[in-house]
Amino acid sequence: MAGQEVGLHDIYQQVKAFAYGIWRKRWYGLITAWIISLVGWGLISTMPYKYEANARIFVDTETVLPTIARNLGIEVDTTKKVEAIRRTLVTRPNLEKVIRRSDYLDRLASNEVAMSSMIASLKGGIRIQPLEEGMYNIRYETDDARLSDRQRAEVVKDVVNTLLSFFLERSSDGGGQGLRQGQEFLEQNVKEYADRLSSAEAAHAKFMQDNLDYIGGNSKFLTRLTDARQDLRETRSKISELKVLHQTLQEQLKNVPATTRSAKSAFGRSRGSKDPLEERLSDLQKKMDALKSLGFTNRHPDIRNVNRQLAAVQVEVDEKQAAVAAELKDAAATGRSSSLTTETPNRLYEQLMLENIQTLAQVKTMEQREQEQIALAEELDEKAKKVPAIEAQQSALKRDYNLVRKTYNKLLKQKQDLSLRAEVEGADEVSFKVIENPIVPQQPSGPNRVLFMSAAFIGALASGVGVSLVFSLLKPVIITVEQLRSQFDLNILGNVTRSFSEQETRQRNIDMLQVAAASAGLFIVFGIFLVIDIFGGQA
Repeated sequence: MAGQEVGLHDIYQQVKAFAYGIWRKRWYGLITAWIISLVGWGLISTMPYKYEANARIFVDTETVLPTIARNLGIEVDTTKKVEAIRRTLVTRPNLEKVIRRSDYLDRLASNEVAMSSMIASLKGGIRIQPLEEGMYNIRYETDDARLSDRQRAEVVKDVVNTLLSFFLERSSDGGGQGLRQGQEFLEQNVKEYADRLSSAEAAHAKFMQDNLDYIGGNSKFLTRLTDARQDLRETRSKISELKVLHQTLQEQLKNVPATTRSAKSAFGRSRGSKDPLEERLSDLQKKMDALKSLGFTNRHPDIRNVNRQLAAVQVEVDEKQAAVAAELKDAAATGRSSSLTTETPNRLYEQLMLENIQTLAQVKTMEQREQEQIALAEELDEKAKKVPAIEAQQSALKRDYNLVRKTYNKLLKQKQDLSLRAEVEGADEVSFKVIENPIVPQQPSGPNRVLFMSAAFIGALASGVGVSLVFSLLKPVIITVEQLRSQFDLNILGNVTRSFSEQETRQRNIDMLQVAAASAGLFIVFGIFLVIDIFGGQA
C-alpha cells in the first residue's frame, strides 16, 4: 500500500512540474493559440454555405396496362422504365437545358469550357433517390462560391423544379415515337443479321467443301497415317528380302555355266542321224530276241552265231566310244571345238536367270511402291499437322454462325414483341404524382461552421498547451526537492521557501492580468465570430 502511495505522489509531482513548465512558457502557448484560432476561424468563415432543395414524387406502378400486357405475353417492367427516366434526367442535353433555364447558371456558363464544368458540377450535386413504397426524392445542393447565399438558394430550387418538370414530361410521353424508332431500328437490324446469317451459312458450306478431307478430326488422319507407315514398313521389309534373294541368285549364276558341252551321239554323230554300228547292234539285238522267242537256248547254233556277231560289234562300239571320249576330253581341256561335241543351253542357268529377272522386277516394283507410300505418309503427316488449324477455323465459323443466328432469332423475337407492344401501349404504364414541390431553402444545409469553429478553437488551445510544454521541456527547471534528489546524488538537508517582495508580487499580478486578458480576448473573438456567423453570415 505504501508503495502505491509513493507512486501516486510521483505522478502528482510530475503533473505539477509539467503544469509549472506550461505556466512558465504561457506566452508561447497564448501566441500559438491566437494564431491558430484566427487562421482557422478565417478559413472556416470563407467556406461557402451549401443550399439544398428537394422534391418528392410518388410512382404508381399498379396500373391496368402492365396486367393486360402480361396477359398478352409482353413483359412490361415499370420499374425499369422509371429507372430509365431517372437516368435520362442527368444526361448532358437535359443538364444544358437546366442551365439555360436558370439565369444565374446561364451567366456562369458563358463558354463551352464553363458549360462542361457546370454540367460536371450539376452531375455531382443532383441525386435522384428511390425511397420506400414507390417514392422518389429529387435533391440538388450546391456551394458554388461564385454565387451568393441567396442566389444559391434560388438556384437549387430552380434546378430541382426543372428536373421535376423533365421527370413528368418523360413519364407522360406514351412512347409512340420511341416505339416507331425501335421498330425501324429492329427491322434494319433484322435485315442486316439475315444477310449476315446467309453469308455465314455460305462461308461454312464453302469451308466444308474446301476442307472435306480434313473433316472428321485428327484421329482420322492418325489412323490413315498409321496404316500408311505400317504398309511402308512391310514394303521395305519385302524389298530387303527380295534383295537378299537377288544377291543369292547372282552368286548361284556365277557358279552355273550358261551352256553345256556334250557329244553329238555315242558314236560321234549327231543325235538326228543313225550310226551304222548302232543299226547293226540294234538289228542283232532284235534277231536275238526273235530267236529266244522261238524257244531256242544259248546252245543253239543260231544263238551262238548271233552272240559272236554281237560281241564283235560291241568291241567296235567300245573302241569308237573311247575315241569320242578322248576327243571330248581334249576339247574340254584346250577349249577347242570338236566335230564330235556340241554346246546346248543350260536349263538350270536359264531357270536361275529367269528367277533373277523376276526378283529384280519385283524389287523395282516394290521400290516404286515404297516411294509412293513415302509420299502418301508425308502427305498425310502434313495434313494431320493442318488439322488443328482447320478445326480452329471450323470452330470459329461455327461460333460466328451460332452467334449470328442467336442474335438474329433474338432480334426477330424482339421485333415481334415490339409490334405487339406498340398495339397495347396506348396508355401510360405508370402514374406519377408530385407529393412535395421544391421551395427556396431558408437555411443552408452545411457546412456547420459553429462546430468547425469550436473544433478549431479547442485545437488551438490544445496546440498552445503543447507548444508551452515543448518549450518548457527544452529548457527545464527544478521546482521541487524531489526533482533535485532525482537529478543529483547528494544529501539534501532542507529547503527554503522563496519570499516575494512587494514589487515582485505586483509584477506577478500584472502578468496574471495580462494572461487573463489575452485569454479572455481570445474567447471574446471566438464569440464574435460565432455571432457573425449565426446572425450575419447568411447574406
